[in-house]
Amino acid sequence: MKTERLKQPIFRIRGRRSLYFYCILTGIVSGLGAFLFSRILAFSEYLLLDRAAGLSLPHPSGEFLIESQDVLHWGIPFSDEYRPWLVFLLPVLGGLLTGWIVNRFSPESGGTGSDAMIDSFHNQEGRMNPVVSLVKSVATIFTLSSGGSGGKEGPISQIGAGFGSLLATFLKAGARARRTLLLAGTAGGLGAIFHAPLGGALTSVEMIYREDIESDSLIPCIISSVSAYLVYSSLNGFNTVYKVADTEFSRYTDLIFYFGLGILCFLCGDVFIRIFRKVQSFSGSLKISPIIKPALGGLLVGIIGLFLPETIGTGAGVLQVALDGKDPVGTQGIFSSAYQATGLWLVAIFFILAGMKILTTSFTIGTGGSAGMFGPSLFIGGMLGGGVGTLAKILMYPDLSVTSFILVGMGAFYAGVASAPIAGMIMICEMIGSYTLLPPLMVVSILTFVLSHKISLYRAQKETRFQSPAHFWDMNRDFLEEIQVKTWKDRLRTLAVTRDHILLSELEEEALKIQASDYIVLDQENLYVGILSLRKVRHTLESRYVVGNLITVRDVTDTTAPCGKLDDSLASLLKILIDRDLDKIAIQENGQFLGYLRFADLMKIYFENTFPKISK
Repeated sequence: MKTERLKQPIFRIRGRRSLYFYCILTGIVSGLGAFLFSRILAFSEYLLLDRAAGLSLPHPSGEFLIESQDVLHWGIPFSDEYRPWLVFLLPVLGGLLTGWIVNRFSPESGGTGSDAMIDSFHNQEGRMNPVVSLVKSVATIFTLSSGGSGGKEGPISQIGAGFGSLLATFLKAGARARRTLLLAGTAGGLGAIFHAPLGGALTSVEMIYREDIESDSLIPCIISSVSAYLVYSSLNGFNTVYKVADTEFSRYTDLIFYFGLGILCFLCGDVFIRIFRKVQSFSGSLKISPIIKPALGGLLVGIIGLFLPETIGTGAGVLQVALDGKDPVGTQGIFSSAYQATGLWLVAIFFILAGMKILTTSFTIGTGGSAGMFGPSLFIGGMLGGGVGTLAKILMYPDLSVTSFILVGMGAFYAGVASAPIAGMIMICEMIGSYTLLPPLMVVSILTFVLSHKISLYRAQKETRFQSPAHFWDMNRDFLEEIQVKTWKDRLRTLAVTRDHILLSELEEEALKIQASDYIVLDQENLYVGILSLRKVRHTLESRYVVGNLITVRDVTDTTAPCGKLDDSLASLLKILIDRDLDKIAIQENGQFLGYLRFADLMKIYFENTFPKISK
């Protein structure tokens, strides 16, 4: 009597439609995570920077803002008095606390977060530890609310990416689907927090390559990003991040200054990356506890904050002030402006703010602090655009819109340092709710991108998809499509084959002898049952002692693992192996098991036929 086979799980990715459904679910969780994170961060910033330090930093129009009357019942004892000593001390204390949290619970949670996601996509089959997302969120809240310079998009995108990866693991999805859900989660976080559903999707598929996009994941990322945007906006309001009134592009002669802005963004982007890498290297070479390193970075941030508090924190509110046509430097800080800056002095202020933001961001994140790089990139580019626009207004056109230059600078600078020109353009347009500036944004972003082709903020980026392990199966796929399994029937193996009735503990002992990890499982009538991967299922010391004589091979066999036929192409087998994370695939004909082909066998066949002279 045949043993009844296990039923297939209900929750499984079986095609595009089911994948799209899980992208919606990922987007919903990403939107909720973005909302919760932004609320906690807003409260922490209000408590430490506004109330404790007495800083009255501005906020963008679309950002959640805590008002004083909303928290009177909390009994917070601080007054509104400005305390410069706390402005200096808070980044140091925040860096110390961040260093302890990161190194105590999750050392990989430090840094930008985007690099970790990109590395996970390329080199770890989309796997991310969900603990990293949680720890990074907490660490970033302490970093930013204490005055550290950075963006909040890093942890928010990691919350979505971590959930997408976790969901794929729960569904036992293959590497390809897991990578897609990873990017979908990233898109959801970005689309929600920046109120930019299309921009979030494009950023997630573009930032992982320098000269390519992950086009296979674009639709899933759009689905997730839109879902997250709708959830977040329903709770936070359907408004844009920045409110902008004066934007125009009406004179072709303005392009002269826009070209100059593009070159300046490239030069400053190169300086930014060099300084950031130098700080990282210097911090890594220090023979002190990694817990202390972010505090040392916070020391320099605190010093700069005494003079220019506009360069600490996210800086998003300062951009809103500049977009409103006002002096970006407020009335606080040791060298505060007691009057409205005008003329060349205003140009100098814009450039000084950009330079100081480069330093504060480099010393916050480069020493081990936790925050994103997208926000600071927008700030730096916006200040460069403000400086160039103000200069153009002084020299040639009194009616010129400086706001337009600020916005173009924001998109162009990120396009250069992140090698993401399309994402930079669309993201800025959606953040202001207008596509009026798309022509100059396209021109300047592409110019900066072309000039910056040798630099990148993210070390884990690959040049194109064909350099990524995620697309090894794409290599010369036409050649593999033309070869059928029956052509290489003599390569079929039968060594790593077991029976479904033997004990798992016995199979583990046998595996040590032949050094096999995946086994083809047959029943007592030599019919194919499935595949057992000892990389995923094996006894612990405790389980071997307790149930070692109870668990059989069939109990832990993946009965959904497909098998191949003699008429199948090698390309189809390779895709199954990669998608299902298998080492080998069974071949049968008319219900009869013939043998199996390994991943290494397919690679060897490919190599022998593609490079015959070398292989001989």
